[in-house]
Amino acid sequence: MNELNWIIAFSVVGLTPMAWLLPGRWQLPTVSVLTAGFMLVASPLSALSLLLTASLSYGLFRLKSLTPAWRVVLSISQSVLVWIIFKSEWPMHQGWQTTVGVPLGLSYYTFRQIHYAIERYKQTLPVHDFADYLTYLFFLPTLLIGPINRFPDFYRDSRRRRWDAVLFSTGLERILYGYAKIVLIGNMLLTNKLAHIIYTLQPNHPSLASYLSLIRFATNAYIQFAGFSDVAIGLSLLIGIRVPENFESPFLASNLNEFWKRYHISLSSWCRDYVFTPLLSLTRQPVLATLGAMLVLGLWHEWSSQYLVWGALQGLGVLIWHRFKRPSGEAKTAQPAWHSNVMHGLGVLITFHYFCLTCLVIQKNNWQAVGQTLTQLFAR
Repeated sequence: MNELNWIIAFSVVGLTPMAWLLPGRWQLPTVSVLTAGFMLVASPLSALSLLLTASLSYGLFRLKSLTPAWRVVLSISQSVLVWIIFKSEWPMHQGWQTTVGVPLGLSYYTFRQIHYAIERYKQTLPVHDFADYLTYLFFLPTLLIGPINRFPDFYRDSRRRRWDAVLFSTGLERILYGYAKIVLIGNMLLTNKLAHIIYTLQPNHPSLASYLSLIRFATNAYIQFAGFSDVAIGLSLLIGIRVPENFESPFLASNLNEFWKRYHISLSSWCRDYVFTPLLSLTRQPVLATLGAMLVLGLWHEWSSQYLVWGALQGLGVLIWHRFKRPSGEAKTAQPAWHSNVMHGLGVLITFHYFCLTCLVIQKNNWQAVGQTLTQLFAR
């Protein structure tokens, strides 16, 4: 929470005035320099890691001695290598992350760099220079708390941005909305109040306590994540940059496929474009492509067996829905309105509980605790 407070304060007091008061060509570069300074103070490792990987990912495409294929392979490899080193289980178990730390925003900017490398290989990016690339990566509102915005959209907005009082006001409202979501719903109601209720229920009603704990974990993760995204979107609007929406009421989705089109949209769409589509083109196997995309989605959070299983469970849920859904060309029999509403509500209920139940594998610290909770839920 302190990190979020500092990001908001620094963005509003430091970045926003510089983004409008300086001469036009200095505005966003100054925002990038200030962002780098903020990171150097908050975490020197984070600033150096981002600068190094950014320089390599851009510089490799300048080497004429390499073929385009080798440029993109080496660019992606160096970003992924750093990502795996810091996000895998091994350094965590060795205590290395405790002393060294994990670079702030690592997962976000790694996927931005991979997106950049692939699109540059495909020659779909606008003409730009290294400063434009650094401006894209060293953009504080989205650097540490997402979403995973894409370079062409950012570059377009950076060239078109003009002062807009309505947009600025919308940004302030969005920051307030996201902050209230985090503090009031996430921290006060779910983290504190509901946790106390669960604690009092545990001795006499362990099954109910386990169920509520599961619901609390999944909903709090969504509230916190969505609130951070709201703040990031609002801070970006203050500077005149639009970034994509990241959540659209996912818990109202009636199936898991729709759920992942609404939950962490920037990540799920990234996995669709850069994992699912290439795998489908190579293998012609939708099952493998779906599982591959959802495994990457899980590992984005952390390179661990628990997140690997969690991603596999998301993929399995999507595949089950595809297996039993009504074919698009099949004629639908007339049903009363109440029947459709009941079936939709049932789908929402099942989807919500499936997602919450799968989150059990990342909520608990080990597989023994997962097994104990499942026993409390279903064997009592």
